[in-house]
Amino acid sequence: MRTSYTKRQMLMLGLMICFGIFGVWLIAIVVGLQPEIRVYTQQPFSDAFSGINALFAGCAFGGVILTIWLQIHELQETRDELQKTASANLMMADASRVMAMHADQKAILDVFQTYCSEYFQGVKNDAMSVLIPCVASSRYCEFVVSRFFVADQQAFPAECWERVSKASYCKTLDEFLAKEQAYRYKLDELINFFTMLSSQENSKSIIANCDFSYSWWRPLLWMIAVQQEERYANNEAVRKYGTVPYLLNVVKRLDDAYGLVPFKTTEAFWRFFVGHPKVRQYGMDEAYHARTG
Repeated sequence: MRTSYTKRQMLMLGLMICFGIFGVWLIAIVVGLQPEIRVYTQQPFSDAFSGINALFAGCAFGGVILTIWLQIHELQETRDELQKTASANLMMADASRVMAMHADQKAILDVFQTYCSEYFQGVKNDAMSVLIPCVASSRYCEFVVSRFFVADQQAFPAECWERVSKASYCKTLDEFLAKEQAYRYKLDELINFFTMLSSQENSKSIIANCDFSYSWWRPLLWMIAVQQEERYANNEAVRKYGTVPYLLNVVKRLDDAYGLVPFKTTEAFWRFFVGHPKVRQYGMDEAYHARTG
């Protein structure tokens, strides 16, 4: 408000000066034309206009001073506004940091509540009903991996039931076949959960506060991820009609977030896998030893 009021004052002052100069000029003309005044000068018009020139010169000098004053005034106001803007930005940045901190805390709570929910407990149990049989039978694992792709999907290998039955809650092959597809769908949900977790910008912060039992899931997720990559690389139909698998990048990001030593080669992972004590408790298929290089 102060700035707009000063501009109005300056406009009025400028108009007053203009009218004043014009008035003085008219007065000088009128006075210079009076016969009784001419006794004092032989060139009334010239002297009148000389006075006007002097007045204009004085006004011009005054205008320069006024312009300089206005510029100084505007610079001061600009400096004040910049200081106000900087202070406001600082306050907004502080508020954003506080909001981000609360958002991170809420994200941690939401993710952890999801992981611990009754529904997701069922997801984890059903996913394990696929993953543990994959450990027990490499042939069944190949079948499961093929089902992640839209092309060249394998049929269920009935001959794997002998090994799978030792790692499954199902009592018969028919019972297992009736539930197996639903189990694989839950495995998809589990993978999507870890995918979203690893994709968060604050995933390390979340993981630092919630473990998510990743040490249990790690060898099993790597088992699927490595074989997905192999099938995609070695099958032309899969590459033509399918999308690039992403699970390997997910488990690598999770390993990094948990500060785990990365596997330099797939053979290094398989050596880790066949020597893992928990994996061996699942009745690991000895055929996996052939992958250790």
